[in-house]
Amino acid sequence: MSPAKPRAPLAPGDPVSLVPGVGASRAEAFARLGVATVEDLLRLAPRRFEDRRRPLPAASLLAGAEGTWVGTLSAVKTVRARGGLVIVEARGADATGEVRARWFNQPWLSSSLAAGVRVLLHGPVQRRGTAAELASPAVERLPDDDAPHPGVGRLVPVHPLTTGLSALAVRRAVWTAMEAASRLEDVVPPALRAATEDGSLVEPLPSLPDAVRALHFPAEPADAEVARRRLAFDELLVHELMLGRRRARRVLSPGVPLRFTPELERRIRARLPFTPTPAQEQAMAEVRADLERPTPMNRLLQGDVGAGKTFVAVHACLAAVANGHQAAFMAPTEVLARQHEATLRRMLDGSDVRIEALYGARRGAARAQAVARVAAGEADLVVGTHAVLSRDVVFADLALVVVDEQHKFGVRQRRELVSKGRAPHCLVMTATPIPRTLAMVVFGDLDVTVLRGLPPGRGRRETVVVGPSGGERVMARVREELARGHQVLVVYPLVEESDRVGLRDATAGRDAWARALPHHVVGLVHGKMKADARHAAMDAFRAGTTHVLVSTVVVEVGVDVPNATVLVVEHAERFGLSQLHQLRGRVGRSAAGGLCVLVDRTAGETPDRLRTLERTEDGFEIAEEDLRLRGAGDLFGTRQHGAPAFVAARFPDDLPVLLRARAAARRVLADPRADRDPALARLSLRVAAREALAGDVAAGG
Repeated sequence: MSPAKPRAPLAPGDPVSLVPGVGASRAEAFARLGVATVEDLLRLAPRRFEDRRRPLPAASLLAGAEGTWVGTLSAVKTVRARGGLVIVEARGADATGEVRARWFNQPWLSSSLAAGVRVLLHGPVQRRGTAAELASPAVERLPDDDAPHPGVGRLVPVHPLTTGLSALAVRRAVWTAMEAASRLEDVVPPALRAATEDGSLVEPLPSLPDAVRALHFPAEPADAEVARRRLAFDELLVHELMLGRRRARRVLSPGVPLRFTPELERRIRARLPFTPTPAQEQAMAEVRADLERPTPMNRLLQGDVGAGKTFVAVHACLAAVANGHQAAFMAPTEVLARQHEATLRRMLDGSDVRIEALYGARRGAARAQAVARVAAGEADLVVGTHAVLSRDVVFADLALVVVDEQHKFGVRQRRELVSKGRAPHCLVMTATPIPRTLAMVVFGDLDVTVLRGLPPGRGRRETVVVGPSGGERVMARVREELARGHQVLVVYPLVEESDRVGLRDATAGRDAWARALPHHVVGLVHGKMKADARHAAMDAFRAGTTHVLVSTVVVEVGVDVPNATVLVVEHAERFGLSQLHQLRGRVGRSAAGGLCVLVDRTAGETPDRLRTLERTEDGFEIAEEDLRLRGAGDLFGTRQHGAPAFVAARFPDDLPVLLRARAAARRVLADPRADRDPALARLSLRVAAREALAGDVAAGG
């Protein structure tokens, strides 16, 4: 037999399928982790490490701690217990004592483990007499020699996993791919890795090859963290350069300046239903200054629930219309869009402003006529949902775009709406306070206005967390508020019963509340209802004919019923803090104040995170806590809604890295010689690739 042909060395750009042991099927699994190439694999940061630096003899393995043992198995057997449970049991020994291991429902282990096989076992230890026992430990079959091994005598990485990939398979693939580390292209010049914007030295970041090696197989845990920050810096630098280039393009775009005169300001303010608060005045001043410039406004207006953002937006919309242009106001749900439409029609009753509404439920001739009026310039202010983005919706002269609850849209969707005008001004709003780090990442291309405080006339709102036994106390308070003529909202996590998750649901909940309150009208609304039925249920609650409305989170935004004073959230433990804060904004919208009851159905002690809502009404503090607990991806579903997919960067911990990357990006963008630096030229190509992926070039930034 002829000797095997030598394998070509791996290169960073090679497909991950070329890594020995990966192949086509595992490459498909790696793709679900965002790993397509060898370089992607080398940048896949571990979630944690197992300390296997010091394997211990059997007698030294301590009960109650994690331990590592290396030795030879003396016996392996498979036991089938009642109910189909498969147990693999193994025994081994060294000069100091016996080690036993047991795995449940992992029958494949019996095919790789046998008497005489040398293994590593790592996991929690218990003592049974003189024997050490490990339940479901990590196990690796070892060669008989002492060659370096990725799972022995070191800090061992545990990477993100997906179906079709085990921790062992990923670790071995990374170990093999490490041969390509020295050929990684480092596009960050040493000067950017060593200095801040003012030139003062900070923590030096390692070279890319050194960082990749330490990321996966560090000598000490601190080495892995420094390496991760280096890779996070790379990601954030590319992102900040993309945002900087986007801002530069916007400055060069010819916008439509809007003129404000004292008479125009007087006419607009006459339409506002109350005197603006100082915070609203400041916000309107910042927006007005943007609108008067010849470059397009690109501003994020964030404020707590009920802070009065809508009236800041209306002020801007009326300015656009008064200057002879069109404005578009887009919301993520029909419930919220209809709420905005009702508010605008009420405020502008008797004026010459022509309002047009575009919803998904509006079809046929009525929709065609509405679209024709928009195209002909016969509609001044267009309010709608995603329907506004349809290709057949063409504006005659769009000068202002307002996007409400921006985090529920995609970045591309925002740009689609902006592309319907000639560089229109753009104001995006959210009532979900955004942590500083996440705002800088997701909305880093926007100027930010924070609207704090609430309009006058709001009463005190109380939040309490109750356990499963608190039902009678809750019902007593509900009856008390109903007797005063107020209304109640009840929110469930599910529409209907689900055996899989065992949660209470809105459909059964409505029946239970109706039985408990036979003299009151109890309604039901959820996202699976037909649009007409859903709107009828909401209208009945607004009109006061429905006293108790049982719902899913469809009422999270767009419900403004000042007479609603009690909110009950079932299974509050299933919701994020920011979502619960948004929900409680549905009550306490009048001088009567409100009560928010969070029903925790967990068997144990109430999670501390729910107590955060009892302690504070500050949405920004709540959002920071939510980010810390759930991560950026979970908090807003950022992968779906426009945030870049970061592999190494972690928030909020990496705020210092983000600030450092932002300072470095500004230095690069301000340097007229940057294009002549080979490393920076390669970095620019990376940024261009990210822009193309984000649709920046096609969308015009």
